[in-house]
Amino acid sequence: FEESRVLVVAGEQRNDTVLERLGTKVRTVPRQDLPAMFESTPVTDEVKQVAREMRRRAKKVVEPTQTDLVNAARSFVAAKRLLKQEEANAITTDCLGMVAMKDVPTPPCMAASLFQDSGITYGCEADLFGAISLMFTSYLFDKPGFMNDPVPETVKNVLIAAHCVCGTRLNGFDRPAEPFILRSHSESNIGVSLQVLWREGQPVTLVRFQSPNELILDTGVVVGNVSTPPAGGCRTSVEIKMDDVEDARNVLGFHQVVFYGNHRREIEAFCQLYGINVIH
Repeated sequence: FEESRVLVVAGEQRNDTVLERLGTKVRTVPRQDLPAMFESTPVTDEVKQVAREMRRRAKKVVEPTQTDLVNAARSFVAAKRLLKQEEANAITTDCLGMVAMKDVPTPPCMAASLFQDSGITYGCEADLFGAISLMFTSYLFDKPGFMNDPVPETVKNVLIAAHCVCGTRLNGFDRPAEPFILRSHSESNIGVSLQVLWREGQPVTLVRFQSPNELILDTGVVVGNVSTPPAGGCRTSVEIKMDDVEDARNVLGFHQVVFYGNHRREIEAFCQLYGINVIH
């Protein structure tokens, strides 16, 4: 954490700060920097290869066109260039703002998934502590996390973790990927997003830094994947039966990070060492 810089792409100003306790450097740059980098990124051999490889690996392609795939690959290369330019190790962007203002022809969802699979954090919606939680997962456990919008499903009493960005190497960066389907970004129905199919019966851990001094920690088990349609919501939607939570509506936080394995003991030990308060 102390040797890392997180790049926050949002707003109109440049700014450098350091997080207390964790020591992580935070650099904020104007939101327009990423669309500008995208526009200056040509369709190179690398772009074409990324697009081909994602189509080849996918279990199925539903909405995205070849142009969508190429633009999504350009977004990936553009983000790499911006990260290198700013000497940063992780990134989180105001992606929904860029899509709403039509600053880019594709949301960065596929790019973010590719980053996550390589162990480099790419967080959504310029959520700094969401990005810090993703970094925590990849740095400590060598697995990508899934930053999500939590949806309590009151009929089955499960938590649905839903978002349009999810890594595929959920078992570990050096392990085989889980199957995925190439979809569009749910809210805008443009670009390329991954619907990653999580393994039923898989224990998972949920974490969320609320601040550098406080972390939400819960565990559960995957009980299903939700398809959209017929359901609404984001492309990767995972049903989780929570441990030691009587009512799924009581799960704390927003943009929590879920990842494979029950790692409660290791996380409690880490937080004890760093003086971080754990809440359930």
